Amino acid sequence: MAAVAALHLAPVKGLRLVGVDAVDVRAPGAVGDRAFHVREADGTIVTTQRNPRLLQVVPAWDPPRGELALAFPDGTRVAGPVEPGAAVTTAFWDGRPVAGRVVEGPFGPALSEHAGRPVQLVVRDDRESGGDVQPMSLMSSASLCALAATLGGDVDERRFRMTITIDGVQAWEEHGWVGRDVRVGDAVLRVDSLCERCVVTTRDPESGRTDAPVLKALAELRGKDDVTFGVWCDVAAPGRVRVGDIAEPLADV
Repeated sequence: MAAVAALHLAPVKGLRLVGVDAVDVRAPGAVGDRAFHVREADGTIVTTQRNPRLLQVVPAWDPPRGELALAFPDGTRVAGPVEPGAAVTTAFWDGRPVAGRVVEGPFGPALSEHAGRPVQLVVRDDRESGGDVQPMSLMSSASLCALAATLGGDVDERRFRMTITIDGVQAWEEHGWVGRDVRVGDAVLRVDSLCERCVVTTRDPESGRTDAPVLKALAELRGKDDVTFGVWCDVAAPGRVRVGDIAEPLADV
């Protein structure tokens, strides 16, 4: 039977992924996931594709206490309570407007120094989703192993920035769940679509350096016009998900 092997969150969209033991899933996604994003001066989102050095910054977000910390590769660490300021709207990569508020304090200046230009840290509105397509994502360890075999070495699962990794299914089995509901722990996810992959997957998830031909390997495995890996999920029913919880597709009604 399939089970949750790992859970990851990105407290700040585009920064380092963080492993966790459990998540509370609500309609906008996992609590604490993509709670913040980095905004350009022109109102567009700062993307990892164009700014791979973002992966070098390690976030720690404590929602109950409302405290955020950012650790930079030079040893600098900025931390403190999140104080929302001016209301703004950020255009995400697909043009979708996402409402939020600029975070006051040391976070924006520290990120600006790291980025080499003025940027803002924004906390998104609770009613918004920080996901690119759907609020949750899921992949299998078996699919990762199939890709690793093609690449000739281990593949760090964080390259794919997925919320949930599961064990106990065959490679690419999760790709066949599109259109189905899947119970994961206490939550029910509706599998919406396959995840189309981009150049972020070719970069080391800690340094941001390009170091593996992941897209080429996916094309060899899946077909030249198919570089999908994992699935996007909407939230059909909220609940808590823990590492070790059962993950199973529900019978079609």
